[in-house]
Amino acid sequence: MRLYRISGSILKFIWQTIQLTAVLAPFVLLNACSSEKTNAISISYHNTTARYNAYYIARERIREIESSIIASQDNNYDDILNVLPPLDSSIANTYDAQIEDCLKKASLVIQNHPNSRWVDDSYNLVGLARLYGNNYTHAIETFKYVFTKGENDAARHLALINLMRTYIAYNEMNNALAAADYLKKEKLNKKNLKKLYLTNAWYFQKKEDYNNMVSNLVEATPMFKPKDNKARIYFIIGQVYQKMGFESEAFSNFKKCISSNPEYELSFYARLYMARVTQLDKLKDIRHIRKDFKKLVRDAKNKEFIDRIYYEWGEFELRQNNLQEGIEKFNLSIKTSLSNPRQKGRAYLKLGQLYYDTLKNYQTAKAYYDSTIQVLPKDYEGYDDIKSRQMVLDDFVVQLNTIEIQDSLLALSKMDSVALMVLIDSVIVQQKESELAKQRALKKKSEERSKQLTNISPFESSGITSGTSNWYFNNPSALALGRSEFVRIWGNRKLEDNWRRSVKDSGAFMEEQTISDDSNVTDKASGEDTSLVESDNGSENERNSFYASVPKTAEDKNAALKKIEDAYFQLGNIYYFDLKEELNAIDAFETLITRFPETINKPDALYQLYLLYGDQDPSRAEKYKATLIASFPETTFAKLLINPNYQKESQAVNEILKKEYERAYWLFESGDYVSTENVLNNAISEYPGGNFIPNLELLKILIVGKTEGLFKYQFQLGEFIKTHPDSDITSYAKTLLAASENYKERLIKLKAAKYKISKEDEHYFIAIYQTGLEGSEIILTEIESFNNEYFSGQNLKTGTLKLDGSNTIILVDHFNDQEKALYYYDLFKAEENIQSELPGLKFDKFVISKENFEVLYKAKELDTYRKFHALHY
Repeated sequence: MRLYRISGSILKFIWQTIQLTAVLAPFVLLNACSSEKTNAISISYHNTTARYNAYYIARERIREIESSIIASQDNNYDDILNVLPPLDSSIANTYDAQIEDCLKKASLVIQNHPNSRWVDDSYNLVGLARLYGNNYTHAIETFKYVFTKGENDAARHLALINLMRTYIAYNEMNNALAAADYLKKEKLNKKNLKKLYLTNAWYFQKKEDYNNMVSNLVEATPMFKPKDNKARIYFIIGQVYQKMGFESEAFSNFKKCISSNPEYELSFYARLYMARVTQLDKLKDIRHIRKDFKKLVRDAKNKEFIDRIYYEWGEFELRQNNLQEGIEKFNLSIKTSLSNPRQKGRAYLKLGQLYYDTLKNYQTAKAYYDSTIQVLPKDYEGYDDIKSRQMVLDDFVVQLNTIEIQDSLLALSKMDSVALMVLIDSVIVQQKESELAKQRALKKKSEERSKQLTNISPFESSGITSGTSNWYFNNPSALALGRSEFVRIWGNRKLEDNWRRSVKDSGAFMEEQTISDDSNVTDKASGEDTSLVESDNGSENERNSFYASVPKTAEDKNAALKKIEDAYFQLGNIYYFDLKEELNAIDAFETLITRFPETINKPDALYQLYLLYGDQDPSRAEKYKATLIASFPETTFAKLLINPNYQKESQAVNEILKKEYERAYWLFESGDYVSTENVLNNAISEYPGGNFIPNLELLKILIVGKTEGLFKYQFQLGEFIKTHPDSDITSYAKTLLAASENYKERLIKLKAAKYKISKEDEHYFIAIYQTGLEGSEIILTEIESFNNEYFSGQNLKTGTLKLDGSNTIILVDHFNDQEKALYYYDLFKAEENIQSELPGLKFDKFVISKENFEVLYKAKELDTYRKFHALHY
C-alpha cells in the first residue's frame, strides 16, 4: 500500500478554510432566509422550506378531505356512477378542521415564502379548501387570481380546471364550458390533461351528453397510474356504452374493470352487468349464464347482494322472454331484501310494471305499486310518475270493488231473511276456518325456523369461523341474522314503548304476513290457539254486521245502485284516459247507459263513446252522435258535435262577458244597482250561450239581496243552484244560501229573545263555559262543594246541559225568588276558596228566572242575556 504525504502548508490551508466557513455560514443562512432576496441560495432555501413544511401539510389536509368526500358518496349502481364525487353541503362541516388547517398552512407559504415556486400551488390549495367547504364565490375568486396572476403555467392550468369544476358545482354551466373551451387551446402536462378529461366528462354527465362523456373518459384512461382508481372509470365507461346500446363495448369495459383489481363491490357489479350485455348466440350460453347466477347466489361473500342478484337474474329471464321465471326471481329479490329499501322498491316496481303493462292485471299491479310507494325512497328517479300510477290504480280498484260488492249485496237482498242468515253463518265459519289454517301455517313455519336457529350455529350459517367472538352482540353476522328474523316475524317496527301493538301493514304483496302480537299465534304458556276461540257475542256481532250491510228498503237499494252507476262512469274514464284501454272503456260506458239509461252522466258517456268508436266503427260513432244531439241538445257535448268551432267561439264570447262582468261589478261596488242590472241584462240577452253567464246571473241575485227581501234572495239562490248544478260558482252560491239562512235564524232568535223582569218567580243560578274547556270538570266539583258547605239544608240540585254547539251550562236548581238567588250569586262570587281553585278558567255566572231560562235555551242568544243581566241584576 502506497502512502501519500500531504505537506503541512496544504493541511494548514484546509484548516483555515473550515474555520472561515464556520464563521461565515450563519451569515449566509441568515441572508438566505430573507423573503426579499432572489439569489440562488435564497430561492433554493424557500423552495425547500415551503415544500416540505407548510405546503406539504396543506396538501395532506386536502387529500384527507377528498378521501372523506369519496367515502361519503352513495354509489347508486342503478344509475351511471358519478365521474367525480358530488359536493354535499350536509357533510362539509365534518372536515371543517382540515379546511381551517389547510388555509392556515397554505397562507404561511404565500406570506413567508413569496419567492418560492410553491406560491401558485398554495393558492390552488386555498381554492380547493374553499370549494370543498361549499364557499363557491371565494373559490372562484381564488382560482381566477391564480389563472390571471400566476407565474407557473401548470399551476395556472390546474386553477382553470378547478375553476371549471367549481362552476359545475355552482351550476354555472355556461362559464364551465367557456373554461373548457379555453383549455382546449392550451398545451397541458399529462397530469393536468387527465384531470381536464375527467372534469369534462363530469360536465357532460351533468348535461346528460353521454357521447361526449364517454369520449373524454376513454381519452383519460391511458393516463391513469396504478394507484388511480382506474377500475371505476372502466366501469362507468361500460355503463355509458350499455345505456347507449353498444353492448360489445360495454362488455369489454366491464371486463377491463374486473382485471384492474377493483374493490369487491365494484367487481361484483361489473360481473353482474356483464350478464346483461353478454352476447347469447346459443342455448349453451344461456345455460352458462344461469349457472353463473346460481354460483353468485351460493357465494357467502354475496350475502348482502343476494337481492340484487335475483333482480338481475329476473331481468335476464325477461330478455329470454321467460315471463314467469322473471316474476319468480323478482319475488325472490323482494324476500331476500332486508336492508336495502331502494332495491326492494325496484323489485316491487318491476313486478307492478309487468302486471300493469304486460299482463294487464290491474288489481295485482295495484298491490305491487302500493308496496313500491311504501318502501321506495322518494328521491328515486321518476318517483312522482310512480306515485301517480299508484293513485290511478288505487282509484281503479276502488271502482271495481264497489261494483262487485254492491252487486253482491243487491243479490243477497233478494233472499228471504232465514236463507240470508244461514248463508251469513256459513261465510263466517269459512272465514274462521281460513284464518285458523293461516295461523297454524304461520305457527308451524315459526317453529321450524326456531328449530333451525337452535340447531345451526349463527357462525356456520353465515360462513364465519369459530374463531370469531362468541358473544352474540360482538358478532355482526349473528346480529344481522337476528334482525332479519325479527323483521320476518314482526315487520320493520320502530323502537318504542308497546312496540308489539303497533300493527303496521307493510303492503308487501305475496310476502309472509307479519304477526302483530304474541296472542295472535299462540298462548305461550298453554300452547293453545287462544286468539281463534271466538265468543258467541263476537259471532253475533259479525252476523249482525253482515246482515245490516244488505240493503232491504227501496231507499237502500237505490243508494247501492247509485254507487254502481257512479263506479261504472269513473271506471270508463280511468280505462280511457289513464290506462289507455279503449275496449274496456267502451264496455264500461255502454254498460253504464244500458243498465242506467237515466244516468246523469249519459251525455258525457255518449260523447266518449262517439270518440272511442270514431276510428274503430264510424257508423256506430254516428249513432251515438245522433242520440246525443237529439236527447241533450243544450249540453256542451252536443254543441261541440253540431259546431266544431263551438269551443273557440265560446271562448271569445266568454272574454266579452268577463269584461261586461267587470264593468257591472264596479257599478255594484259603487252602489249603483240599477245601472248594474242594466249592464247584466244587456250582456245576458246579447250572448245567451256563453259559459260565463252563470257568473252574471249570480251577480243579479246579489242585487236582489241588496234591494229586496230576504225571502226572494234565498229563493233565487235556490233556483240558481238547481239550474246550474255543475257550474264552478255553484259552491259559492250554496255558501251564500247557507249564510242567509243562518242570518234569518239569527233574526228570529233575536226577536224571540225578549226577557222579562220577574222578581217573584223561581230563579236558577247558571254557570256557562265553552264546551271542551280544559279543566272545566273542576267548575262543577267546586259548585257542588260550595252548595254542601253553605246551602246543605236547601236541597239544591246541580246538572249540566248543552246550550248550543259551543257552550255548556251548569244549572243550580232552584231558588224561590230573585232575592234568594242573588244572595247565592253574591256569596259565590265572594268565596275566596272557589276563586283560588279555578285560576284561569273563564266562565259566565248569572242568575236567571225560570221563564227567562226557557227563552235563553230556545233562542240561544247568550250575548243578549248577558246585556239583560248586567242591566237588571
